[in-house]
Amino acid sequence: MRIKKFAVSVLTVASLALTTFAATGNAVQAAVSVSSTDGVVYVTNTNGATIYNEPSVDGDITVGSASLQNATAWKIDKAITLDDATYYEVGTNMWVKSSDISFDAPQANTSTQASSESSNVNKWMYVQSDQGNVNLYDAPNGYFNGNSVSDGSGYEVYDQYTDDNGQVWYDLGAGQWIKAEFMTEQHVSETVTMNATAYDPAVLGSNMGYSGVAANLSKYPKGTHLKITDGNGTVYDRVVNDTGTFAYSNPNQLDIAMPNSQALQFGRQNVTVQVIK
Repeated sequence: MRIKKFAVSVLTVASLALTTFAATGNAVQAAVSVSSTDGVVYVTNTNGATIYNEPSVDGDITVGSASLQNATAWKIDKAITLDDATYYEVGTNMWVKSSDISFDAPQANTSTQASSESSNVNKWMYVQSDQGNVNLYDAPNGYFNGNSVSDGSGYEVYDQYTDDNGQVWYDLGAGQWIKAEFMTEQHVSETVTMNATAYDPAVLGSNMGYSGVAANLSKYPKGTHLKITDGNGTVYDRVVNDTGTFAYSNPNQLDIAMPNSQALQFGRQNVTVQVIK
């Protein structure tokens, strides 16, 4: 499972950006014992977790000029013990002290929203929005934090929270929340506009059913998962399982399987086609 780290572009918690940390290239030398680890830690210090600089070869560690917000999630991959304290690497030249963090996810912050339901998620999801970028918030039902994410981009989702209005929110880490309606587990690898007609396989004597779509197989081989949205906003979730004579000369044409009464109403129209990976 991939888990995204977050870079600090400027030295304030409010400006944590959704970019991946580069792996540290300055390994701590032999005088200090560094061990590899893998996991997610959560800041539990209400004042935030102090960021420490890369330990020196002699085991000296100094305080940095940034901190991590309370109740935010961070990916770790290295640990080091100095003066009876353990530190974890959360990014290049960025370490946090064990006393400021926990491996257990905190409950939702009920000071900014009514407590309804919160649960761990820890899965990779993708942004889905016809409007382009989607705003992020500092908490469920909280305030816009100045950051946004773009359609199609993928992020590790750490926690899920349902507020009293039934709205589901996802935690992308670093205290950044997004409405669940803008997230999906389906990865859209391509979005194009095509022309489409509809047909009833049963009328042609086929028992293929209505889960398929005919396409040019050199463009979309059999088994390709397509999400097709027509001009009225109706979505057809189909898998390519057929082709047709029209497709040989027109690779930008689809023929969507559906009952004959619906196919007659569908006619011929432009549709938005998304390829799902």
